[in-house]
Amino acid sequence: MTDEEVLQIAVDMGKIFNDGDDEVARRLVAADFIDHEAPEGSPRGPEAYANTARWMRSVWENARWEIVDSFAKGDKALLRLVFTGRHVTDFMGVPATGKEVRVQHLHVYRIADGQVAEHWAVRDDLELFRQIGAWTKPLKGAPKPVPTV
Repeated sequence: MTDEEVLQIAVDMGKIFNDGDDEVARRLVAADFIDHEAPEGSPRGPEAYANTARWMRSVWENARWEIVDSFAKGDKALLRLVFTGRHVTDFMGVPATGKEVRVQHLHVYRIADGQVAEHWAVRDDLELFRQIGAWTKPLKGAPKPVPTV
């Protein structure tokens, strides 16, 4: 596959989150897909990935991934994106706040045989919790937060 084809598959993964398109998950996520961000022992494959996306959309009203930057090399693609949404139900023990969030993510996808075989992510979860009011006390001597993009 060309770098452009690998990148397009990664970009299309956003349709699962942005549009709730389970058909994209069935088409692009390998049956033995490994999500390195999922808890140990989590189900694998397209349905598991689609379920995660449905859960995120239920927690975050108007959830969106806005791709800010992207590239591909070989069998891997990287997306730098901004996640936005409004907190409308419990998230990791934090009751709904109705607050809007805007948080940066990095997602890396490994593509094999035209499907996503693996996924890694780095999310600014501390900033997310700060924005919904679950983390309000800065550590003594900690630098001031950097504004989000």
